[in-house]
Amino acid sequence: MGAPGGVAVIVICVLVLLVDSAAMVYCFRNRKYLPLKSANLINMYLTYVSMLLTFIGTANVASFAGNGRQWMVCAVAVGWLGMALGGLLFVAMLQMRVYSYVNAFVLNRRATGVFALIPAVYMITLSTLFGILAFVLPTTSGYEYIADTNVCTAHGGIYYMGMALMIIQTLVLGLLMFKARRMESCFNEYRKMLIVCGVCFVCGIVLIGIQHVHFATGQLAVYGALNILFSFIPQHVYFYTILGMPIFRSIRQRDAYLHAFINTIEDKGLAHVYELASKCPLGEISDLSDAGKSRRGTLDSQHSAGSNFSGNEPGPVCSPPLPRLGNARQSGALLSYYSSTWQPDTKVTTT
Repeated sequence: MGAPGGVAVIVICVLVLLVDSAAMVYCFRNRKYLPLKSANLINMYLTYVSMLLTFIGTANVASFAGNGRQWMVCAVAVGWLGMALGGLLFVAMLQMRVYSYVNAFVLNRRATGVFALIPAVYMITLSTLFGILAFVLPTTSGYEYIADTNVCTAHGGIYYMGMALMIIQTLVLGLLMFKARRMESCFNEYRKMLIVCGVCFVCGIVLIGIQHVHFATGQLAVYGALNILFSFIPQHVYFYTILGMPIFRSIRQRDAYLHAFINTIEDKGLAHVYELASKCPLGEISDLSDAGKSRRGTLDSQHSAGSNFSGNEPGPVCSPPLPRLGNARQSGALLSYYSSTWQPDTKVTTT
């Protein structure tokens, strides 16, 4: 694969990123849809940013990315965008998702205060440190643009620094996964993250191997394309492992999937835990009940706001007030509400 093949890889990746952009817009417009909301969309927004920046950085490593670059372009595009705000941010998003699982499913708490501050400081420190080194290190131990081959190269100091930070990130992620190994959940969250981490680890090993393979001048396009692909693949495995099913089901079987999703959580009595994990208030209807309102009042207001109800039409169905939340691991009133008002006529899987 020469330069034309490398350019084809760039074009394909750009098209995939456009699909990702459409998915992000769809998620934002449907951010109140419970299965999407519970996927921790802020984490996925930041993941999308990391995917975009990593692509910019890895594309600038390639020999077919365009001529006329300088050292500053290499330091900014590869060092800042590709690594500090791309690769390191992506691994940090994996860590933060597993960290939220550990807090919610294992420790039965939401990370607030110092427990939320420490991970943020940790992520910012690593990215800032690498970004500073990308600029202060000389070209002999930092980034260098080689005009003869039109590539950005990372020399010893910055290369091994990036390697060390990635090893630290991998070890932290491994420890979090070990801590979360016995978490009880509804949708195989741990298994999904285990698959994602496995793909990331394999692709990371391949990327390291690529750096130690000698490519002839005529094969530098292959080197660039491999860097792009093996950075691109694990990020998209994570992106669509988390968002693929909710997006697809929300398009094809929106209401049925919503109720199947809620019933699954209710059957296992983990509503409160999912609130902690995703900051998604599954018991929000119980707040109305706690404020002295009944389901009749809720339905009255919803019916009058969304229909042409008049006294000649049947009124809303009346039922007793919704129950308050009891056991911390029991389902919220929203789950009971959906279960009591909907009878499934289509079997929908949630995993």
